[in-house]
Amino acid sequence: MNPGRKEIAEKLRHYRESCALSQQQVADALNIERSTYTKYETGKSDPNIKTLVKIAKIFNIDPVELLPTESSDDERVTRLRDVTHADSPIFQLSKDERGLIAKYRTLSREEKKLALEMMGNLSKKDK
Repeated sequence: MNPGRKEIAEKLRHYRESCALSQQQVADALNIERSTYTKYETGKSDPNIKTLVKIAKIFNIDPVELLPTESSDDERVTRLRDVTHADSPIFQLSKDERGLIAKYRTLSREEKKLALEMMGNLSKKDK
């Protein structure tokens, strides 16, 4: 396994675990097989740019964070910057907020609706 692929794999696992998500949950959010996502985390294959952007959205991070450190001048960084808005305020969320968003993104449409209703009810209690 080349060092860059190994670093991407380690970062994917780190961010997934920091969001308290399973490989299955991430795979479901990406609409891919778990085995495909597992190959990304074990370094057996690399996600393409579009997939990296989707993964970064799930983890609520700048997609460039998933690239190997040595690739800072890499063409992939430029391509990722072109397809994302990494300096958006969304990346200034706390770890808890990022984790909550990551979990929300893995919910079904019905579960999201219920979660939003529950959050609305909680905010009404504060008034």
